[in-house]
Amino acid sequence: MNGLKKTLLGSVFAALALGGAATAQTIAIQGATLVTGTGAALPGATIVIQNGIVTAAGTGAAVPAGATLIDGTGKTVTPGLFVSSSDLGIDEVSAVPQTNDSKAENTDFAVAYDPSYSVNPASTLLPLARVGGVTRAVVMPAAAFGDGAHTHEVDTAGHVEEPMFHGQPAVIHTGAAPDILVRTRIGVALPFGESAASNAGGSRSLTVAILKTALEDARHYAANKAAFNQGGTRDYSLSRQDLEALQPVAKGEAPLFLAVSRAADIRLALRLAKEEKLKLVLLGVEEGWIVADEIAAAGVPVVVKPTTNIPNRFEIQRARLENAALMEKAGVTVIITTTADGHYANQVRFEAGTAVAHGMPKDKALAAITSRPAAVFGVKDAGVIAVGKPADLVLWAGDPLEPTVLAEKVFVNGTEQSLQTRARALEQRYLNR
Repeated sequence: MNGLKKTLLGSVFAALALGGAATAQTIAIQGATLVTGTGAALPGATIVIQNGIVTAAGTGAAVPAGATLIDGTGKTVTPGLFVSSSDLGIDEVSAVPQTNDSKAENTDFAVAYDPSYSVNPASTLLPLARVGGVTRAVVMPAAAFGDGAHTHEVDTAGHVEEPMFHGQPAVIHTGAAPDILVRTRIGVALPFGESAASNAGGSRSLTVAILKTALEDARHYAANKAAFNQGGTRDYSLSRQDLEALQPVAKGEAPLFLAVSRAADIRLALRLAKEEKLKLVLLGVEEGWIVADEIAAAGVPVVVKPTTNIPNRFEIQRARLENAALMEKAGVTVIITTTADGHYANQVRFEAGTAVAHGMPKDKALAAITSRPAAVFGVKDAGVIAVGKPADLVLWAGDPLEPTVLAEKVFVNGTEQSLQTRARALEQRYLNR
């Protein structure tokens, strides 16, 4: 056991040492295909990193004297990848409740539940995501994403005693650092469909009634805080903490993240957003291709998992592998993610590859895991490779959408990261005895 501890601690110290060295030098990657995150790929490009900042990115860029040269011939440089719905940092082993902070069942703090307070920067899943090129992730409270993750079959039939709201998502980075929070409380998440009907008492109509009541109460509370503090207001459906947390959504300043699958439910979500003047982001959207024109007209971005095509629930009977491509063609802002389980965060590029294989243009699929989520979730220093921004990028051995291609170098916030994982450390310990 002591040997294992030394191995793992050594990996951590090596990562910290590597990061410190990387930010103090000049690095030039030459001859690579550059994918900036905002357009077509640029072959034969040079990317220069000085003190952790991108100082040149393009063809014909000058290389400073004394720079450490990296041959990028036949390789690809992309922005760090974005996972847009995950439990990274808040769920280590799903079967061990003590390591799982992804779900709050206290109905008095359903909206106010802020998973950022539970984020563990030492999670062993963060390096695992990082070796897959992931440098940013939206920490989404459990059951908010519409792919069935964290939801059991018994939860979809009858009434379940759990809150309808699932808290406030946050954004983290995956670098080795004591504080990995990027943005907190970026909106409010809740399921909307079968599981929401279950939480509401068995009916989708009750879901709408409860949500409308909560929004009405939040607005009334905001206009009558003084009276509330003196006990002079009517009773509200939510606690004071939840009413406060719901304010940005009720005012249209922050998005409501709705996990929704069925075409009819998507239409209902769009109608609700219009009636309540809400800013909306749709998650799951497995039948989105059916109502793609309506989603596009509403200007609502969607977060999808392209490999979802097996109708394991009634609400996704018409799921298909072309879903992302068809919505993209209709003009929807499509963002690609993978299953919410942090163990699979490193597979987000495979989801993008699946979308490409079924009709989505490659540059759009790459944008869907880089620049688009960065823009939608308000992370200004990620998602693109541009002069003046911190180096948040990945050097791939080839095409990043090919499963056999590996990341060779990963920079997060200008610091080169170790690609050592706990699994690799264990492998080295026991195979090299």
